[in-house]
Amino acid sequence: MHGASAHRKLNMNSALRRQVLRNLTTDLIKYGRLETTVPRAKELRRLADKMITLGKRGTVHDRNQIQAYLYQPKTVVPLLMDTYAKRFADRPGGFTRVVPIGHRKGDHAPMAMIEILNTETPEAEVSFSYLVRSLANMQIKEGSKIVDRALNPAFDAKAVPPVQRMFKRALDEHKAKEKFAMKIKKAMRNAHLSAEQLQEYVDKDVKHVMELDANEQSKKINEYVKEIWPENAPNLK
Repeated sequence: MHGASAHRKLNMNSALRRQVLRNLTTDLIKYGRLETTVPRAKELRRLADKMITLGKRGTVHDRNQIQAYLYQPKTVVPLLMDTYAKRFADRPGGFTRVVPIGHRKGDHAPMAMIEILNTETPEAEVSFSYLVRSLANMQIKEGSKIVDRALNPAFDAKAVPPVQRMFKRALDEHKAKEKFAMKIKKAMRNAHLSAEQLQEYVDKDVKHVMELDANEQSKKINEYVKEIWPENAPNLK
């Protein structure tokens, strides 16, 4: 009977797989985050956590293991044994986070952002930025403050039509809102933010999104004016 696989093969031979993962692990430790496919990100998470654990121990043998596996040891060894060791001194594991970011154009491969946690400034993490952008989009659609309502989703059974299929759909939507509320509370707890402070982040992002939309609309108008008025077209702002 065939036993379980020790790791993901990633559709590569062993030598190429080792070289790719060494490169990815080095870049992740050097830059703090990177984009790759979901299978590679999950395999990379295991190796990055191991390297950070070796850096936390800080012995000569651990340093030699890091230098034997990673590229650019003069850059990554101080990061592992100084910066990340201090950051995760009180954390036993789980030093990275994998955030799905959709599918790649062309082959439609599932993509993910993998990042090393930043316990000092959690609001700088990609996952926090995605959460704020999601809340900002919800606020733009509904036209009112969103954080308090997202934290406390309400379910009115009387407002749902007395049809089993409709009631089940409404109940599933409410469960999804409750799950999203738990994610918001966890992010607030990690970043040491109150609901009012999170709302300020959302308001800033809403303003930024509205400015981007206005600039995009202005570009489209200017392009249209240049098409119908090719000579001395006015710049509309």
